[in-house]
Amino acid sequence: MTAPTLSVIIPAFDEEDYIGPCLSALLEQSEYIHELIVVDNNSSDATADIVQSFQHENPMVRLISESEPGVVYARDAGFRVATGDVLGRVDADTRVRPDWARQIVQYFAENPESDVAAVTGLNNSYDSPFRTLKGRWVRKQVEKGHFGGIQQFPNLHGANMALRRDAWNAVEHSVSCRDDIHEDLDLALCVDAAGGRIMQLTNLMVDISPRRALTPPSEFTSYLDAISVTYELHGRNTEALQKSLKLRWWFHALLWLLHLPYDPQRGRYSVRRLLVPATRRVLPIRTHTATRTAGRSTAHSAAAS
Repeated sequence: MTAPTLSVIIPAFDEEDYIGPCLSALLEQSEYIHELIVVDNNSSDATADIVQSFQHENPMVRLISESEPGVVYARDAGFRVATGDVLGRVDADTRVRPDWARQIVQYFAENPESDVAAVTGLNNSYDSPFRTLKGRWVRKQVEKGHFGGIQQFPNLHGANMALRRDAWNAVEHSVSCRDDIHEDLDLALCVDAAGGRIMQLTNLMVDISPRRALTPPSEFTSYLDAISVTYELHGRNTEALQKSLKLRWWFHALLWLLHLPYDPQRGRYSVRRLLVPATRRVLPIRTHTATRTAGRSTAHSAAAS
């Protein structure tokens, strides 16, 4: 059984607070990783400097630049230069669990002729007051067979996924570069249209930042609208989908209220936090009010998904 080589692509835009821990977690699994490619998407902070410091100590770390703003452009640039048999993809704020890379390599090594084009996994949030509660909920869903269990899944989570190189080659010219859709969902739908299956693996676990919870509900509407637009682009928008998105908006509004006063550095709720709001995560899609130039940073968060 020949193990495939794994390249991991990390789009990054102004991620100086997160890229270091992301790379450190991946480098602990270097035995199963062929290369780590960080795609700097016009960062104005120390993101590139931090990556370069890792390069000096770890030759497997590569830094490339993509000037066209947008996570899809950064992702595609990384996929194009990657040399591995399997293309892994995480966000800059992702912290992979210890067995992450081995799970990917082992799965594709054991299924070399399968029609499974890609795999995705599960996640929890670090620096969140609900980490323990979410962990229990995810485990319960796995036990019920709703998640994981190496079962077919309709989507790819940009913070935790991998696909075969030949699967990417088959859809590279089909994926959209529009900035009002979700690039990972679009990729998943293109993979499905090409006849490839996506499997969700129980043990392919990562931890992600809860920054998305700090997105105000008014802005989160645009995030959900982008899901509708993505499905519409593929002719798959349904009434059931619209109902589920409405429920998701209300659930997000509740989480937003509960996260506002939480101080992750102190690990507790704080009145001071309400007076000094945390930096929220930039949306990975163009909002209703953004323009291609004035909304440059809004439209091109290469770390969001």
